[in-house]
Amino acid sequence: MIDTLLQALALVVLAVALIGAAAVPGSPSILPGVEIAIGAVGLFAITSGYFIVFEILWSGQTPGKRLLGLRVLRESGYPLRPVDAVVRNLVRILDWLPLGYGIGVLVMLLNQRSKRLGDFAAGTLVVREGVAGHLSAIRSGPHLATSVSLSSADSTLVRDFLVRRDDLDPVARAALAQRLATALARRYGISAQEDAEAFLERLTP
Repeated sequence: MIDTLLQALALVVLAVALIGAAAVPGSPSILPGVEIAIGAVGLFAITSGYFIVFEILWSGQTPGKRLLGLRVLRESGYPLRPVDAVVRNLVRILDWLPLGYGIGVLVMLLNQRSKRLGDFAAGTLVVREGVAGHLSAIRSGPHLATSVSLSSADSTLVRDFLVRRDDLDPVARAALAQRLATALARRYGISAQEDAEAFLERLTP
């Protein structure tokens, strides 16, 4: 609703600007055609470009999501990529049909993770960040006795999960922990026979 309100305000500004330009005395006869083109581009930029630009620049957040503590992530838990933001928001056109996100809301109600069509197409989901945690919340045990060194992206991913896990739905938390543990164990050639969260805790220095 917050994002929709901001978009509505932007559309009002665009409409006023176009009407004002048409009312200027002595405007060229081609102006109506130019106004239609500008209006069409502006409409697309505000309705779809708004989400794409903000989610790329703010790493999965729009002004509305930021105010409510929400963020779009890839299903793997990694940050949103520009291509993901583009795909999920272009498919938003289908979610919006027939009116007021009718299809999008229906799809969200029919799947356990409340994903709309755009999220299925881009492989993303919206999570609630909650209150930012502290590294002390990681509660890590002894560090893995191995020479493996996680990449910066993987290390950040593990830490983010451990800090935010208490705010996640238990089922989603267990599933995400298992996916992370399995992927990292395979990537770095580490045995992950223990509990997934215990394994991730021991990956943190």
